[in-house]
Amino acid sequence: MHGSHQKGVVHFKFTQAVAEALPLGDASVDAVVATLVLCSVKDVDLALQEIMRVLKPGGLCVFVEHVAAEDGTIRRFFQGILDPLQQFVADGCHFTRKTGEVIAKAVFSSVELQRAFVSSASIANPQVYGIARK
Repeated sequence: MHGSHQKGVVHFKFTQAVAEALPLGDASVDAVVATLVLCSVKDVDLALQEIMRVLKPGGLCVFVEHVAAEDGTIRRFFQGILDPLQQFVADGCHFTRKTGEVIAKAVFSSVELQRAFVSSASIANPQVYGIARK
């Protein structure tokens, strides 16, 4: 989705695409919003590279993602058991991805990342949310 401003009205165009090959020009958007999507992309690193490519200098990536629980916990044990089924029934979604760590290590100039538990999310916890700046 990308938009333009004209006389106080915002126009949006929705485009269906995969995160690893965004059909947008280099440095063409001010912000990218990723909500519970990086768990299901085929290549998280490539998706983040694409986000960096399309962001303007100083642009923001706002994200909310569920991530793998800490190793050795009961929740992480069940995530590992249920992960293959989850991938099958939820369009490739992985319970066991450490997406927060991948975002933190990406080439953003800064990353503000917080962790939270969402009571209704059950096995898809914890969650990470934050803002990464190009």
